[in-house]
Order: sequence, then C-alpha cells, then structure tokens
Amino acid sequence: MKSMISAMGPVCLLGASLVLSLSVRPSQAQSIPRLADPQPGQIFLTPQIDLNLQPVPLVVPEQYASAGIEGRELSLPPGFKVNVFAAGEPLVGPRLMAWSPDGVLHVANMKVRGGEWSPNVDSDSPPGEDQLYAQVLALPDADGNGVADEMRVAADRLWFPNSIQFHGDYLYVADMHQVLRLRDVDDDGFYEQREVIVPDLPTGHHRTRTIQIDRQRQKFYLSIGSSCDLCRETDERRATIMEFNLDGTDGRVFARGLRNAIGLAIHPLTGQLWGTFNGHDKEGQSLPPERIDIIRDGAFLGWPVAHGFRSWVDFSISQYRDAIFPISAQDSMDVTRVPRPVAQVEAHMAPMGIEFYRGDGLPEQYLGTAFIALRGGSNSPAPGQRVVALFAGPNGENAQVGDFLRGFQPRAGSSSGVWGKPVGLTTDARGHLYVSSDWINHLILRVSPPQPTAVEEEGDPLPADFALEQNFPNPFNGGTTIHYVLPAAGVANLVVYNLSGQRIKTLESAWRLAGNGVAHWDGRDDGGTIAASGVYVYRLESRGYATTRKLLMLR
Repeated sequence: MKSMISAMGPVCLLGASLVLSLSVRPSQAQSIPRLADPQPGQIFLTPQIDLNLQPVPLVVPEQYASAGIEGRELSLPPGFKVNVFAAGEPLVGPRLMAWSPDGVLHVANMKVRGGEWSPNVDSDSPPGEDQLYAQVLALPDADGNGVADEMRVAADRLWFPNSIQFHGDYLYVADMHQVLRLRDVDDDGFYEQREVIVPDLPTGHHRTRTIQIDRQRQKFYLSIGSSCDLCRETDERRATIMEFNLDGTDGRVFARGLRNAIGLAIHPLTGQLWGTFNGHDKEGQSLPPERIDIIRDGAFLGWPVAHGFRSWVDFSISQYRDAIFPISAQDSMDVTRVPRPVAQVEAHMAPMGIEFYRGDGLPEQYLGTAFIALRGGSNSPAPGQRVVALFAGPNGENAQVGDFLRGFQPRAGSSSGVWGKPVGLTTDARGHLYVSSDWINHLILRVSPPQPTAVEEEGDPLPADFALEQNFPNPFNGGTTIHYVLPAAGVANLVVYNLSGQRIKTLESAWRLAGNGVAHWDGRDDGGTIAASGVYVYRLESRGYATTRKLLMLR
C-alpha cells in the first residue's frame, strides 16, 4: 500500500470501488510551469509579467534617521519613488493597516514586549491585563508631506493584534483570542470604550487573525488559521473564514480548507471576498505554490488533503500520512470541488496583505490591480520579501503576476542580508502605496506614483464626449446628483475628496458603457458617517482621462 501511495497519491476505499487521485507532481529539480489554463491536478504558477524594475534610493526623512536604514536601495517600476513614512520606536511588529474616517493611517503594532516567539504569545491562555502590551498606533500626516508627524497610541492592552478595520464610529481589532470593537467617545484620538464582540477564539499555532468588513453586506469576515502544519482539526473554526454580523453575532463558517489566510480584501468592482493563503511546510522548497483566490460562500480550498487545483498532498511523507489517513469519501468529494486558483506564486513566500488599488495616482494599467505582500522566502529557491502586482479581470480571469517592489532580500534563496519583511498594504486616495515591515526593521514605507497626484489637474486635453457636469443642487444638504459622459466603455471611477486629497466617498467604481451616466451622493462617507459641511472635490476617471469639479455641502 505505501508504495502505491508514493507513486500515485491518496487511496481510499469507497464501497467496492477503489478511487485513485493523481497529481502531476514535478520533482524538486524540475521547475514548476507557468500556466494560464491549468487542468485539475496540475501544479502550476501564474504567468509572469515583467514590470521593468529599476533601482531607486530609499529616502529617509531626518526625523527617522536614527532608525539605521540610510543608504538602502529598492527596485520599482520606472518613475516610482519610495520613502520612509515611519520607522523605529514605538513601531514593534507593525502589521496590517487601515485609514480612520478622518484620514489618519493606523496600524496594528503587534509585537510590543514580545517578538515573534514571545512566551506570552505562544501560551494558549492570554496573560493578565498588566501583561497586555500590544497596541494600535495612529500615524497622522497633517501637513501632507508623506511622512508621519508622530506615532501615538490609539488603542492599547492588546495581546497579539494582526488586523484592524474602521467602520462608522468604530475601530475593529482582530486580536488572537477575540475581536474587539472600540470607540473614541471624547474625540481625542484614543479609543477608550471597549467591547468584546467575538470572545474565546482558539489560540496557539497560527496566531494571527485578520478581519475584513464588507460594507455593502454589513458583515465582517475573520480568518482563523489551523492549529498545525497539517492535521485533522477538532475545532471547526480552525482553518476557516468565518462571517459575522457587525456586532459579532450570528458567526458561521463561510469557507473552509484554508490553512492560514492572512490577507483579506473586498474587490472594489464585484464585492467578492479575496484572500491570500499560506501552504504547508514539508514538501520541499518548491511545493506547494502559494494561493491567491476569491473566497466564495461554502467553498472548500483543499487543506489538509489537497492544495492548488485539486493536487493531493504528498502522503508518502510519513508525518502527513500519520496525521491524515485514512482518506474518507468526504475528503475525495471535497477535493473534486476545489476551484482553480485565480493565481499561484512560488512556495513558502508567505503571502500577507492584499490591497486592491482604487486611488487616482498610479498609471492606468494598475487600475483594479491587487498588490500582495510576500513576507517569506528564505526557504524557497525564489527571491522572497517583496511586493507583487496581480493583474486579473474582476472575476480573476486572465491573471498575470509581476514583481512590483523588491530589494529587501538581495540574494535569491538566501536569508543573508534581509533587512525587511513586508506584511501590510494600503493605498491612499492620491495613489500612494504604504508597505509595513514587521521584523528586522520595523517601519512603514510610502511608494509614490510616477507623476504628480494633486487632486486638481489642469491643461490635459479631454475629448469632447468626456464630461463631468456640475452637481445639482449645489450647495446641497440632503443629497445631490452628478451627471457625466464617457467617450467609450470602460471602468468609471467617480470619487469625492476633501481639500486635503483624502478620499471621502466612492460614488462609482464599475464598468460602464459609453454615453451618459449619473451618480448620487447623500453626503455620507464610505463608512456611512455624515461628512462635515464644506467644499469637496469630485473627480471622474476613465480610460486614462480625468477631470474634477468642486461642490459645497451645507449642514
């Protein structure tokens, strides 16, 4: 039996019939093919696109010179620049980031008083209140110069927070053992009112929890990693994405078979949930490829019996065979419904944050692109510690992937010289990409697009059939209507900004036919909060054209 397993993959007895599941498995010496249309059982990587990366110096502002990262160089596509947005203490393990309703960048400061393998973190029980040191930090940039003015504590007494989200008046924090909902009741920037809305989450191995709010459906999703590398779980919440109401009630398993999903994001056009998945450890340097995919309700993504597009785990590995066998009829049926991944990158890259670009500043080719942070790579033959851009249709079709930001790891397949580990990603309304590094150097980088990104641009010739009309009524109180005209079918982005260039409300972000379009604004921001009285800018972009107008809201 063992020789058959080694040669042909898992075997299970279903009644009187013997079912064999085969995988096309390359040897370690054989490169994994890049396939645009893989078949079930094929192990593959996504086709690659060359973004022509060029070396650029890392600009270190004077206030962060003491962080010891001067003289560094990174690689980016032509015209992009990069500077340190924040670095050094009190940043200790900055992970996933989010923007508050007033446009201030916040980050989960996860490793305060710990490190990657702190006894407090590895414990199955949270420490006492006097030993909860982790935080959420606010990093305001009031003067808009692309550098954090300060780093101040917005929330504290956390154990191991990986992810944060804002919605309305609330700051949501996904800690290892619970989900918190906090409010800043006195408007001083510190969120002192605390409510545990999801208690008693499983702790220990795969300790990070990621939260993603779906504002359209008024739900949030929470990733909970497995308790092991590969095993049969006894807690049904493990290796899943769970769905909750915004108050934490009615929790249910939304998708399963995800060993450890760190990055979650809502696609701006389709509203679908996407994620990044970390694969198992013991199949060598090249297997299994890491998955980036759409996560659908009721989906099974393979773990602990399969990976990729229905490729079975190598059960000739004794630890895996002992942990999983016997293979059941349900296992076999589950594997037959594992969907083809949208994309796969090299093994052991440890994909972290995923961010769909929806700002104004990047070149048109990046509209709708997903950026993915790859934290790992030291145990892979491919270069790690980088950010990649995933180009795909709204439903994941025709995917291509290209390196976007490199330079944290000078030599492929080596941990020598690594000076940063990319984890969190976010973009602002003006097209800047922010990248957090949670180890070796604790910092947040800001990547600037090739051309100026001022909200108002004048002098660009526009076709006669591309138009953005003045809103009516203007000034307005309860709501206003905006008409526009597109010269050709394409993605229309109509966004309201404040005069500091911070995005307030996305009115349109979808494929539209050529001709007349109309949008309405009720005066609320993307979080549902009523915006303040004042002058705002609304901007229309489509197929490389852009124009802006101003409006006045009076309350």
